[in-house]
Amino acid sequence: MLGDVVELTVVVRDIEAAIERFTSLFGLKVHHRGESKEFGFKNAILPTGIGHIELLQPTDPDKPVGRFLAKHGEGVYLVGFECQDIPGSVERLKKAGVRVDGRRADVAWVHPPRRCAPRCARSCARSSATRRRCCARTRGAASTASSARRWARAAGSP
Repeated sequence: MLGDVVELTVVVRDIEAAIERFTSLFGLKVHHRGESKEFGFKNAILPTGIGHIELLQPTDPDKPVGRFLAKHGEGVYLVGFECQDIPGSVERLKKAGVRVDGRRADVAWVHPPRRCAPRCARSCARSSATRRRCCARTRGAASTASSARRWARAAGSP
């Protein structure tokens, strides 16, 4: 159900400092920069081969990214995975008792079990013309692998 990691979104306090850190440490280049007034953040996209790292700096403390930074500090916000069959995965997860918000065929938010709520806020599946991905929002890099394993088990993978 889950494929390769294609997206890593990191919430930061200072996007300029984070860009400098990620470009100097990992040799990455900024492909795109933007700002969403609607969702309250500035972002920078740094390609990593088949995927990318997205840096988010909140611009509004009352929007989700701002609340995440206030509650958890800097850290991993979302991990995106390839997903070949989003509608089938949503159906299978719902039958397994997982809370899934799947209103569209190309996007689905998979909510974590209550016991992991302090560490992961939710997970999503999205598709594009070239790839589909399932994303899990987590608090920190150390919890990313365990969250991915938890989601894989919930989805019926070993």
